Amino acid sequence: MQDEAEITISGVKLSSAESMTIRVAIDTLANVLAEGLEDPESRAMVDRYAASLSRIQALLETREARKQ
Repeated sequence: MQDEAEITISGVKLSSAESMTIRVAIDTLANVLAEGLEDPESRAMVDRYAASLSRIQALLETREARKQ
């Protein structure tokens, strides 16, 4: 099993299970947004979050690649 990224929120280091939860939630949100939500309100949300999600996913993937 791969080690999860080390994530700290407000000085509290998350457990591996908590980090995995964050990773899965980010991946799920990215997948939902990638489905192309087309109404104007949804489109605005996609535009706001897509770049941040991509950056976070890249950081999580970098962590996984180093552990392999």
